Amino acid sequence: MSHYYTDNKDLSSNRQEFDYYFDNEVFRFTTDNGVFSKNNVDFGSYILIKTIYEKDLGRSLLDLGCGYGPIGIILKRFHPSVEVEMVDVNSRAVELAAENASRNQTDITVSLCEDILTLGHEFDTIVLNPPIRAGKKVIFGLYEKSKKILNEDGHLYIVIRKAQGAASSIKELETLFRNVVIIHSKAGYKVIDCHN
Repeated sequence: MSHYYTDNKDLSSNRQEFDYYFDNEVFRFTTDNGVFSKNNVDFGSYILIKTIYEKDLGRSLLDLGCGYGPIGIILKRFHPSVEVEMVDVNSRAVELAAENASRNQTDITVSLCEDILTLGHEFDTIVLNPPIRAGKKVIFGLYEKSKKILNEDGHLYIVIRKAQGAASSIKELETLFRNVVIIHSKAGYKVIDCHN
């Protein structure tokens, strides 16, 4: 079955736009068929952003599985000095993310990426709203690869619902990181901070 964690270039297009307000800032996003949460920024992404946007994110941040770009773009607005990179396996999402980064006047690198180990550099912060429909094998692989491209003092921030496997994700993350802490919970969503 085709879903947003694939690159279906034959999917029909039906672009739409919406305004999104966060902490007295307004953002304008263009979305399309075949990307996650195309009608509005999903609640999980909102909770993730809300939980970490006032934290020290270091000098470099990777928005892993960026979709049309709301997490990376909003965080960049509040942290203009942080070098933000956004990647996705979905070419339509990457095209939209690049457009949205430009429209919202955020200087962000956006790229199509099948394997983040090929990026060739490390990050101080990685943010991830996991592609649940892709399955545990894919998601756990993203956790493992994220660990490999984090700087020594870096943080991986994940948002995941209890009903969508938060417990098994935490168990897996604890095999990779010395510190795995739930830093916020709301409406069944958990924001997890993973670091060594």
